[in-house]
Amino acid sequence: MASTSFSISSVLEKMTNRDKDFRYMATNDLANELQKDSFKMDADSEKKICAQLILLLDDSSGDVQGLAVKCLGPLIAKIKEQQLQTIVDTLGDHILQNKKETLRDIAGIGLKTVIAQTPPESPTATLIVHRVTPKLIKGISQEDPEIVLECLGVLTDLLKRFATLMDSDHEKIQKGILPHLTSTRVAARKRAISCLGYLSISTPDKLFGDLVSYILGTIEKSKKANHIRTLISVIGAISRSVGYRLGKFLEDKNVIPLLAKYLHDDRFENDDEMRENCFQTFESLVLRCPSEIRPFLPVVIKESLEYIKYDPNVAGDEDEGSDDDEGGSDAEDYSDEEDYSDDDDMSWKVRRSAAKCLAAIIQTRPDILEDLFQKVIPAIVARFKEREENVKLDIFLTFIDVLHQTALVSRSAAGTDSGALGLLKKLIPEAVANLNKELKAKNVKVKTRVGIYQLLKELVSTSPGILSDHVGSLIPGIVSALSGKGTNASTKMEALTCLRLLITTHKPEVIQPHVAEISSPVFAAVSDSYYKITAEALRVSSELVAVIRPFSQSSFDYKPYAKKTYSAIFDKFDAQDIDQEVKESAITCMGLTIAHLGDELGADNLNKALKILLDRLHNEITRLTSVNAIIAIASSPLNIDLRSILNESVKALSDFLRQNNRQLKQASLKALAVLVQKFGKDISSGLFSSVFAEAANLISDADLHLSHLSLRLVEAIIVADPSTIETVRTQLYPKILDLVTSPLLQGLALESLLSLYSSLVTANANKFGFPVLLDSLLSMSGKSLSKQSQSSVAQCVAALCVAAKPEASKTVDRFVDQVKKGKDGNQVQALLCLGEIGRRVDLSSHTELVPVVLSAMDGSEEDKSAASYSLGNICVGNVERFLPSILKEISTSPKKQYLLLHSLEEVISRSTSSGALLPYLKDILNLLFENTECEEEGTRTVVAKCLGKLALISPAELLPALQQRVNEGSTLTRATVVTAVKYAIVDVPHEVDSYLASSITTFLRCLSDKELEVRRSALLTLNYAAHNKPGIIRPILAQHLDALYEETKIKEELIKTVNLGPFKHKVDEGLENRKAAFECMYTLLDSCIDKLDVTVFIKHIVAGLEDVYDIKLLCFLMLSRLAQHAGPALVTSLDSLVEPLRKTLTTKVRDTAVKQQVDRNDELIRSALVAIAAISRLEDVDSSLKFDEFIKQSVKTGQHAEAFDTILKETAPKQVDSV
Repeated sequence: MASTSFSISSVLEKMTNRDKDFRYMATNDLANELQKDSFKMDADSEKKICAQLILLLDDSSGDVQGLAVKCLGPLIAKIKEQQLQTIVDTLGDHILQNKKETLRDIAGIGLKTVIAQTPPESPTATLIVHRVTPKLIKGISQEDPEIVLECLGVLTDLLKRFATLMDSDHEKIQKGILPHLTSTRVAARKRAISCLGYLSISTPDKLFGDLVSYILGTIEKSKKANHIRTLISVIGAISRSVGYRLGKFLEDKNVIPLLAKYLHDDRFENDDEMRENCFQTFESLVLRCPSEIRPFLPVVIKESLEYIKYDPNVAGDEDEGSDDDEGGSDAEDYSDEEDYSDDDDMSWKVRRSAAKCLAAIIQTRPDILEDLFQKVIPAIVARFKEREENVKLDIFLTFIDVLHQTALVSRSAAGTDSGALGLLKKLIPEAVANLNKELKAKNVKVKTRVGIYQLLKELVSTSPGILSDHVGSLIPGIVSALSGKGTNASTKMEALTCLRLLITTHKPEVIQPHVAEISSPVFAAVSDSYYKITAEALRVSSELVAVIRPFSQSSFDYKPYAKKTYSAIFDKFDAQDIDQEVKESAITCMGLTIAHLGDELGADNLNKALKILLDRLHNEITRLTSVNAIIAIASSPLNIDLRSILNESVKALSDFLRQNNRQLKQASLKALAVLVQKFGKDISSGLFSSVFAEAANLISDADLHLSHLSLRLVEAIIVADPSTIETVRTQLYPKILDLVTSPLLQGLALESLLSLYSSLVTANANKFGFPVLLDSLLSMSGKSLSKQSQSSVAQCVAALCVAAKPEASKTVDRFVDQVKKGKDGNQVQALLCLGEIGRRVDLSSHTELVPVVLSAMDGSEEDKSAASYSLGNICVGNVERFLPSILKEISTSPKKQYLLLHSLEEVISRSTSSGALLPYLKDILNLLFENTECEEEGTRTVVAKCLGKLALISPAELLPALQQRVNEGSTLTRATVVTAVKYAIVDVPHEVDSYLASSITTFLRCLSDKELEVRRSALLTLNYAAHNKPGIIRPILAQHLDALYEETKIKEELIKTVNLGPFKHKVDEGLENRKAAFECMYTLLDSCIDKLDVTVFIKHIVAGLEDVYDIKLLCFLMLSRLAQHAGPALVTSLDSLVEPLRKTLTTKVRDTAVKQQVDRNDELIRSALVAIAAISRLEDVDSSLKFDEFIKQSVKTGQHAEAFDTILKETAPKQVDSV
């Protein structure tokens, strides 16, 4: 402390020195010390330093004054309240004095520094506000214009930072600011406007209403142009700060028509700034008041379309004129461009603001996108020829917004050429023509060129193949960026990326006529000095190779390009001392070149390349890329000779299987499989043993995909070299049996396993043929297996029987005997095997089969289930022979009816693609409709599945029958029929789609049914349709949304109280319906967002945040998705989200809570933080002061701060590398 006191004393002494250099150095030392956390002061030192700094604010040296101000920021965090009060009071007094202008300016800077360095939530902030605000209010009321100006500046900063702490002074501040809107000084008017913009964020509703009414009323009464211009600027400032608060005034006060009127007022004929302000106001209101501005959108669109081409300094209308003249007029337009500057011509700002206004409409109103394609979007395309670069780039961005919305809307629209996408395609010829004119202009600028390439990339990403008819006209403009002089790296990168996307999104025959034009500059770019351009050029070359010689039938003459391509990439492929990205791109490119053109490269070139590839395979950095290159070469239909590197490659790939790199193991297994298939007979048999040893460790249910690839490899080796079967039996088969009995086995792994068993039987190896394999599988059934494992064993047995047909009949008889005896406990496995075999082979010759299976339905529950499954699958093998028996049994055996209906379901599900059931359709329907009123819910569910799957077989007959019963049937029938529609919806195009589209309204009317169960069935069907086939509900969705939203509400009449002895328990019978409704909303947000009124949608999410755990989780997910796809609309509703979110974050479980309750609460909090993180990234999120404060005070500080910071990092958008 002594050394510190001495240091402070020394500094204080020098700060009072007569020499300004001493004062400067001492103040600078103090400024540096104040930045250190370790710097401490006692009360006396604190008082002296504050006093001295106050004196230095009035120092004769400007440099010293500046340093004194610099010290104030860090000082306020280290001093006590009394000293802070002294500093703030002194600064305030200095601002109000009118003798020293420099001191007033320094004091203003000092106060702004103090304000900027004070956290809003700290106690210091309250003190500053209470001490400074009265003086600033006094200052803005004075006559001295300089004092007023300074006070307005500080007041702006104060309102921006601490508006909520000044609520008691809002009325006085507003009253003091308003007179300055008519000031003769432009600076005063601008600062007053800025003040009102920040004040409007936190001012009470009544005061805000008074402000808006005063401004709008004064605009209408005023006759002074300057006054009107200023008031319009105020409206603009308020709209940008809190546009959502203006929403309620749009209709009452006619804000939009009022502003539109002044756009055409003769008094403002040359006032481009005022026009820009009007369009910025329009844009803010469109973004922040999506519901309220809807009636005024036609006016906004009309004015925006008129002023997007507003260019009074260019004679005539640019949009007029024939195409024949366009080539000649380009030179004139562009040659005149340099005659204009921002100082001479401000009309470009009007055009830009009009374009941004249209962009806001496009972003927020996907529901009217098709209407916008009629007039608005063609006007945007026409403005591609804008002469001012800044405006042109904004117009390009506006069109990119169109593409994003088209992609969003068309993602779920039925038909590729319908709706918005079809309308976009009609605009392509004009758009391409205008873009080409820009690219071909002599003095086209870099930003314009890059903007065009970005637009083209978005265009082909939105609809691959959309430029098929225009590729020829676009190629020269892209190629010119690669070969033209003076082109920078950024332009080359964008041109190459654009070219690559153009190639990958179009068919080879579209690109082939232009290969000669493309190849030379691309190959030249491979040798560029900048590594990123080289890597991108190699990627383009990789795609180009597939165009030059596609594997599909093509008449294109590829031969001239084979060695040319090889030569262009070889140096980079062979080089060692190059960037990793270039290395990998060169390896990939060479691999594809050999795969597509290897037979034209010559033996020497090919061997040279393969030798280098083998070297790269042994390099840890490039091995994965090299493995993928080998896969491409070995898979080539050209049958490239790889024998020169075959054994070494197989050995290296085998070694890779033990590496702790899953991606490398996957690629190595694929490479080995394709090498064995192509060159199995040339591979040393000793290598197969090492491959088996490594593959055996990968056959496990721990990673089913690796198991699938390993099994495919084993099968390939068996086919190539049957002598290896003995090794398979001893080393691999125990692992295979473990996999067979795994309850996790499914999908590709199961398919590969079945294929392997078929190959083993086909090989018919001694001591490892059909009998041994069958017994090994059946021995597994003696263990306690899960249902999935039993099913897997049965499928493997069926695969054996199909491959060994002579043995199938004996095996079936063996299983029939087991079922008949029913003593050894293996009857379930036997029944499943009979079903799997019967599905693949006609078993009608076995007369005892059906009676035996039917008798098994009298056994245990497991026997019943297996028998039901077995009977259905046996019937699939010969429908004509077995189906009548099943139908008869359903009618005559009521005790077995549920099981038999399950059998029927199996038959129908597996016969939808054949016509085998058509002769029995009427009988099946009558039987099913008789059971739609069954009291058992399980039976009705099976009936619904059967009806739905039958609709896929004969939609013309089924759907009218279902419609009739949904209108006339009982409660249970209606619920069953609506559920049946769900099962008629498939996620691939089908004949039933057109019938569903015309009848779906009938079924969705059940959303308003009086019966709870029927409504639940309708909700589930709507959700399923929205997820799998949104095209059928999109046209009629709007008429059913109210019924959907109604089901999200908590209904007190459905909450029943049940007496459980001394306890009372509440049962919410409407809960399942609410869950189904919110799940449906979540799905619609993904597939039909353009058909939703997002503002109304959000209101129901807010209500859902007060519901039960499952619904809250769904609502948080929806908020995250809304932040991504409908941010502007979400911003307008942020205030209503604050309390539900705060409640979630502050909820604590009881001390006696079990682990499950703690985990559920933690999951809710995390979900809420994820949603808040997504919302916090929205552009205008700080316009909601309430939400902004909530984030600062409850999320970024306190117990959740660390978790929130982690989530922000985890969910941060990935950054794209830029040149």
